Amino acid sequence: MLKSRMQILTLGIVLAVGVLVAACSGDGPPSVPVREQPDQLAERSLAGVRGIVDPNNSGWPRSVEGLNGMVSIPAKPERIITASIGHDEITLALVPNERLVAVGEVTKILTYSNVSDLVQDKAVITRDPETIIAEAPDVVVTSPFYPAEGIDALERAGIAVIQTELIQTPESRINAILLMGYIFGEEERAWEFADEIQARFDALVSVTAAKESKPRVLALTQYSDTLWVAGADSTEGGVIDAAGGINAAAEAGIQGNQTTSLEGVIAMAPDVIVIAQPIEFGAEEFRQSLFDNQALAEVPAIKNGAVHVVESKHFTTLSFWNIRGAEDLARILWPDDFPDPPVATFSLAE
Repeated sequence: MLKSRMQILTLGIVLAVGVLVAACSGDGPPSVPVREQPDQLAERSLAGVRGIVDPNNSGWPRSVEGLNGMVSIPAKPERIITASIGHDEITLALVPNERLVAVGEVTKILTYSNVSDLVQDKAVITRDPETIIAEAPDVVVTSPFYPAEGIDALERAGIAVIQTELIQTPESRINAILLMGYIFGEEERAWEFADEIQARFDALVSVTAAKESKPRVLALTQYSDTLWVAGADSTEGGVIDAAGGINAAAEAGIQGNQTTSLEGVIAMAPDVIVIAQPIEFGAEEFRQSLFDNQALAEVPAIKNGAVHVVESKHFTTLSFWNIRGAEDLARILWPDDFPDPPVATFSLAE
């Protein structure tokens, strides 16, 4: 979903959701069968996980079906590259750190990455396939946005490449964890981590979904004097939904991340505005400019001082980390229900 702000950040200097896109419309894919007894991992089946060809095959070689077609993985990968920050974040939750051998530069940057502290010693790759081939990976897992010609070059070099979705609905989030766990030969860890993520999400929405009077929330940013909002099927929109807000942009019929105007903000009349924009990109200055603009004085969020700069990498990432964004926003919207800060991080593979 590089329609998310990560795409914009990458163009200005990329995900999933949101994780959490509770506002997704239309028919969704079948639910992944997460069992009720997380300690009974051996009894679980990977049947129903999109991308796994034979859920009964726990040996090697094994095949998966990516967006780029059927791929055979000859042996358990010990050298992994993902070429995608969202996939990097998932990978480090599933395999020991040393198995992720290289990352894109953005994964090392604290502003954009939730795992920057874990990858500072990694080699750096770019979208030039030669930089990836030089690191001799056993497998490359990457997003739908990696160029097809790059995938062809990697495959000609004999590297197993799996291009997977990064769709941040609750079901797709779990599917991504289980599929990547299977690709890496870490099925048990994937089930454990899926349980952790599902439990954290469920604990949040068990409170927020029960709210009857929900505030209208607008995810608003400004880059190069252009205003952007996050509508339906956006990562930020999914965060708003999970936190118990009504996405004001989606309510106005906006799909994905789109530009808007001051008149558009006035018409949407949000009760709360969140600015999921890095401080380095002028988030605080933008916030103050909203208060200073007399044309916005009667917008409820401006009038009541309900404009918040939030951690952008929690709202725009195309991984499970946007659960943190939903938890952070829930504390803003429902402070009595969430008096304590959320757990700062997620578990890592041992």
